[in-house]
Amino acid sequence: MLDTRHLEELRGMLGQEALLTDEASRRYFSTDLSFQPQAVAAAVIRPATVEALAQAAAYCHAQDIALVPRGGGMSYTRGYVPTREHSVLVDMRGLNRILEINEQDMYVRVQTGCTWNDLYEALKAKGLRTPYYGPLSGLYATVGGALSQNSLFHGSGIHHTAAESCLGLKVILADGQVVQTGSSAHRHSNGFYRHFGPDLTGLFTADTGAFGLKVEACLRLIKMPAETLCASYGFEMLEAMLQAQTAIAREGIASECYGFDPFYNAGFEDKGFTLSEGLSVLADVAVSGKNLFSGLKSAVKMATQGRKVLSKVNYSLHIAIDGPTQEAVASMLLIAETIVTENGGAPIGNSIPLAFRSQPFGGVRTILLGSQGEVWIPVHGFFPLSRAVDAALTTERFFAENAELMQRHNIKYSYLTCFSGAEFVIEPSLYWFDELGDFRLDLIEPEYRKDWSAIPADPQTREVALKLREELRELYFELGACHLQLGKYYPFQRSIGDAGARQLLAGLKRLVDDKGLMNPGSLGLE
Repeated sequence: MLDTRHLEELRGMLGQEALLTDEASRRYFSTDLSFQPQAVAAAVIRPATVEALAQAAAYCHAQDIALVPRGGGMSYTRGYVPTREHSVLVDMRGLNRILEINEQDMYVRVQTGCTWNDLYEALKAKGLRTPYYGPLSGLYATVGGALSQNSLFHGSGIHHTAAESCLGLKVILADGQVVQTGSSAHRHSNGFYRHFGPDLTGLFTADTGAFGLKVEACLRLIKMPAETLCASYGFEMLEAMLQAQTAIAREGIASECYGFDPFYNAGFEDKGFTLSEGLSVLADVAVSGKNLFSGLKSAVKMATQGRKVLSKVNYSLHIAIDGPTQEAVASMLLIAETIVTENGGAPIGNSIPLAFRSQPFGGVRTILLGSQGEVWIPVHGFFPLSRAVDAALTTERFFAENAELMQRHNIKYSYLTCFSGAEFVIEPSLYWFDELGDFRLDLIEPEYRKDWSAIPADPQTREVALKLREELRELYFELGACHLQLGKYYPFQRSIGDAGARQLLAGLKRLVDDKGLMNPGSLGLE
């Protein structure tokens, strides 16, 4: 616990209800999804204004108390797990207002505790959205959390990661100083432009909270796409799916394009995404006499005849393509269809991408847990397209070499593959039965919570699974993988081979956080 005088000072700045000191709350907010706790924060603050948070940050800096920002809590890389007990964890979700939607200059200014779901719904009512518009966990994940971790998914196929949609930030530094980046810093301008001089915005994106507390963000806006087509395809072999997926990435046509393995496919069937009654790939496209649609007739026929149930498909690829007209979207989908056919894929019902598009931010049970209540923990690598297939096949060999060990402990694995522009993500996940804990249980529906809360802890299997995860992380390091969501898990410092770059990073940390009190340990910086 902090000294009584510290607690009283913080209460005076933030309000009585904005300070939590009971052990249950401190432990809850200090634990992420990684199963790797370190320290428990001495207190949790829940600021409602930027001014109050800046005042609290200045006080903590003067008293040598570390600050650790936390968004929606979706981290599995110890992003907000404190490394020191003498820490105050900052629950950012009270700073959740949408401050400005500028439809003329096409940007939105939002407090970073706002969820992606709330932002999406507010913009959708005006026919707008951000280019990248959130992770699958966007019902809970916050704008600030995604910018800190540089997450990807919705819109990433052509609009890249969260950081690429950011035009400017308002940040509270460790000593309480408030800094504005981007053209919003211009005394006579607004937030329309990011690179007004050196890219100071970039310093605070993907920093996992190591450089400051992001409190406001200016994000680009685009018009909500007028037309969208979704498609799904089945493949017998992983290599064939990846060859098709990387070729589609190079075409720059898919807003989302993600692949699943047999375990994922079977799990989605269990969770209600049965595709035996799914729509055919191009059923919404009206056939006309134009050359374009004449070329699509055979594709529609193939889609209708090629339906399969997802659980009977080895590997499945799911695509969403956006555009201004039906003709434009259909022509891009035909390019993807041709690539898939050349690589031995066949259309299946497209319920999964349709479901994700109709409800981008549903519940997170299907993301955080296996279909029977198994714990889920991923590890990932971010590769250039040229290395994607080899990296995936190396991963397959890793699982084959450890098959007997995993079978003995009933540890399953799965793949998610996707791309962000020309950057390819391979994310294998491990599943096993273990105690879910309060945080996971709070995120799932009551009926599942009732059944799965009785699953007992299995520390022995957990140790084996976490060791396998570490070995995969090291394998990806040797393969040259970069990472999103660096947190305190991936070997960022060890990955940087240039001594000058390491020194520059350490110097920047000292400049914005002279005492090393802002999320210590993040990015490997203390």
